[in-house]
Amino acid sequence: MKTFIKFFTFSTILFFSAQSFSQQLNNVQRGQRGYIPPPKYEASAYITTLDVYEELNTVLPMCVASFSLDEFETQILKGMLLKKLESYNAVVSNTDLSKEDRQDKLKQLEIDFVKSLTIILTPDEVTTYVDMDFNKKEKKGKRKKRKKKKN
Repeated sequence: MKTFIKFFTFSTILFFSAQSFSQQLNNVQRGQRGYIPPPKYEASAYITTLDVYEELNTVLPMCVASFSLDEFETQILKGMLLKKLESYNAVVSNTDLSKEDRQDKLKQLEIDFVKSLTIILTPDEVTTYVDMDFNKKEKKGKRKKRKKKKN
């Protein structure tokens, strides 16, 4: 009788512990309504390459307009931007480096580019360039306010 009670308690403990491990308690399980799979992360360390000429076509006209550069200075700036963007893509596409190493190289690349800008721009213009935002942001039109109908 004693062995039967020991066996029965052991089997019930084993049964309930197996049940608790097979289910995720308080969570929606896979296959049930409301299950959301975990997000998939990109393996490229969140840094992607750029289209060099597309970036050049966005940055160069803004610089020419804001700094009133002549044709010679424009060509120098164009060459510097091309070199910077190609170096950027080379650093980003190198998968042998870790994410932190790539970010350090990108920061150093930006610092070197800003130093080289002193060839054609004054220090005030260099500061203005660093503060410029080159992202294309489309402005949404203002929504019209609706008038409430009175009943």
